[in-house]
Amino acid sequence: MKKLFGLLVVLFLTWGAMVLAAWATEAPNLMVGRVYHVEGSLLRYVGEEDDWVAVVQDAPFSTGDTLYLGRNGKAELMVPNGTWIRIDDNTQVQFIGLDSDVSEIDIGAGLGRFYNKDSDLVIKATSPFGYVLVYPGSSFDYYVGENSAEVVPIKGKITFVHAGSNARYEVYPGNPSILADQYQVSSGEAGVDPDWDGWNRSRESFWASRNRATGPSVQYLPAALRQDAYVFEENGRWERVYYDGGERLFWRPTRVDPDWAPFTVGRWTEWYGDQTWIPSEPFGYVTHHYGNWIYAGGHWYWAPPVARVTVGLPLLNIGFFWYPGRVSWIHSGGYVGWVPLAPRETYYSHYHWGGPHVVRVTNINITQINIHTRNYANARHAVVVPQHNFYTVNNYRPVRVTNINNTTIINNYRAAPVVNNTVIKDYSSIRQRHNFADIQVREKPHKAVTERIVTNQRIIKQGKIEKASVMDQQVKSIKEGKINRDVRIQQPKVTNYVVPADEVNRPKSELKLQQKEIKRRAAREPKKDVEQSVKPSTKPDRPSVQPDRPSDKSDRIETEKPGKPAPRFEGNTVPEKRAVPAPKPKAVTPIKPVPKAERQAPEKVAPKSEETNGVKPARPAPKPGRVAPDKTDKPSDEPESVKPVRPRPNEKTDGIVPPKPISRQEGTKIWL
Repeated sequence: MKKLFGLLVVLFLTWGAMVLAAWATEAPNLMVGRVYHVEGSLLRYVGEEDDWVAVVQDAPFSTGDTLYLGRNGKAELMVPNGTWIRIDDNTQVQFIGLDSDVSEIDIGAGLGRFYNKDSDLVIKATSPFGYVLVYPGSSFDYYVGENSAEVVPIKGKITFVHAGSNARYEVYPGNPSILADQYQVSSGEAGVDPDWDGWNRSRESFWASRNRATGPSVQYLPAALRQDAYVFEENGRWERVYYDGGERLFWRPTRVDPDWAPFTVGRWTEWYGDQTWIPSEPFGYVTHHYGNWIYAGGHWYWAPPVARVTVGLPLLNIGFFWYPGRVSWIHSGGYVGWVPLAPRETYYSHYHWGGPHVVRVTNINITQINIHTRNYANARHAVVVPQHNFYTVNNYRPVRVTNINNTTIINNYRAAPVVNNTVIKDYSSIRQRHNFADIQVREKPHKAVTERIVTNQRIIKQGKIEKASVMDQQVKSIKEGKINRDVRIQQPKVTNYVVPADEVNRPKSELKLQQKEIKRRAAREPKKDVEQSVKPSTKPDRPSVQPDRPSDKSDRIETEKPGKPAPRFEGNTVPEKRAVPAPKPKAVTPIKPVPKAERQAPEKVAPKSEETNGVKPARPAPKPGRVAPDKTDKPSDEPESVKPVRPRPNEKTDGIVPPKPISRQEGTKIWL
């Protein structure tokens, strides 16, 4: 008997392993990004409609999507593999390929700041003039114009490969930037636009404050979702709930109306072929795309992913997978509805999003789906709305049918695996089904911008995205180029292609499209990340001071917001000081006929006649271990003793060089 039982256990475990292996072969290789923050008008290109729709916060994006940010706009985009992108106005970004270790993203025009926040990730940022590889822990600004592009490193190692010459260029913070057109590569100003840099630092301040959040959510959420822990702490609480035969730990939203239900405050849109939920609640993105909603004790609870919901094997855990929206569809006459799925209930979709309880619908029409409560635990909590409201509102609560019960649903409604022409009349001809919000777009990009989109789509269809290690080796085999500093390349200029919607197809020659430099004004040098290890430039022809530009201090004052100093946080900037050798004080430059006192008491300053005759009074010998300063180059700490307006009480001015104190450049020395 024991042998028979053991054999059954082995057979069961073998069957389970076979099921997991079969699922793994079908698992999609799709990385879904998130629009985390939007200012202004952000648009998405819908290829099948050849049109643009408005994009809102918490909208998804992935391989093949193209976004365009209109005038006076800014946006922050995040990919779970560690890719963070911030874009400025008049910027077109297209996602060529997103994978676990590679992100290939195209900037057709505009300004983007790329962050690589993963240890195994390589970002490939392409443009019409070449591409940039961003290695782990690195970040840079990409200014892409009509006739040229500029690469400004912010942190870490950056590699630029020029499209015209197929040559490789390494660039580090502190060195001149890379400025390239279609034919040549030169050096540019090692600086960023201060207004743009200030906005990025404000975003870093935001994340710094969020990452200081404390509470149980930091412990209960998976590591990939902990950046949203503050949202859970602010909008609900964790409770122990008896569910499915045992006590579980679930999260309950508390800042909602008593009759609130999941998948009601927001809207559905067709994305990647499936109905995708666009939430309006601050906690909506994580809770409606990961994990499951559970109804118990008169409340809705969210079960986080990778959390056990029943006693048994790990197969019954809620896996960490992204879903467009785990619901089952029902319909009757002019009404359409959906039932939030409980754990282990089957989810039907056009795309196999992952997980053991997903069935991909191809050409086979699945109609035999029973809506009974034995199959769907939340059938009595179905959300039903009129069909004409399905794609025309951003909140279904005001239009939800309330006089409906479980018996009515079972007797009068039919189930459907996906939304199609059977569920909604003339579904395939409804253009609003691609909308992320009920927003009418009055201004759109001119058709000229779609030329690069179409070109990139051919690359996407090939599906040839190399692994990070292969891509790195390929780039290392490319010949190293030599920057031509004598050639003059025009600064990148961007054209504002946003026009009234009825002028999208007008000939370009008939429109007065405005053009401007992307870098409105450049700081002397890009502000550096606090954690950055800088490789200073050793090139002799790089000037250390640019007298026609404001000082570092004035730049900092202009770009910082009062009362909100930039914190020391990854991706943030070092205030005021640069990680390059400090320029010599002007007070000791040889062009001045009468230098200040050289470590002598004020009453013993050498007469002017001695100085002009090239003779200096005798100076005391330096302390042991110190090299006597050259007569033209003074030690970096000398200016401390030549400011008679601020004498130091105990400072010696007898000409002996004291032990060198911590320099005022100590912020610089820390980063070297």
